[in-house]
Amino acid sequence: MKRYPLFGALALLLLLQSGCGPTAEEKTALAALNAMDELIEKGGYVKKFERFEDRGDRVFVIEAEIVDEKGVALGRLRSERVEGFGTSKPRIQWYKTPGEPEEWTQPARGGRRGPRGEGGPRGPRGEGGRRGPQGEGPRSGSPAAADTAS
Repeated sequence: MKRYPLFGALALLLLLQSGCGPTAEEKTALAALNAMDELIEKGGYVKKFERFEDRGDRVFVIEAEIVDEKGVALGRLRSERVEGFGTSKPRIQWYKTPGEPEEWTQPARGGRRGPRGEGGPRGPRGEGGRRGPQGEGPRSGSPAAADTAS
């Protein structure tokens, strides 16, 4: 009869120990981020995650602060990790002045066509018409095909 409280206390202790601390996914993501050349070159590392949230589709959203060996904040990063697969290359914002955190600024959008879909190898969108299945010209029934037929 005296052993039941002891077994209960041991079970509670084991339950508390297994539920605390970072998960295997968090440890893997932390190791992957801290092994990045860009962080190592600037003398920074990720100590802990500010946000490691499961989106529900086995993808975790990651946000963390990058610090140096003295604990001075150097920047922020955002990334994602697919459970059991890998961590994507993070978007990093380095602070202009170390130790003075800044608001996250979204990187400029655009890409090869420019900020509003302009430019590119064939000029603005809408010019040129689509090619047919064999690449011989515009598809039949398209406005560009009607221009060439008359």
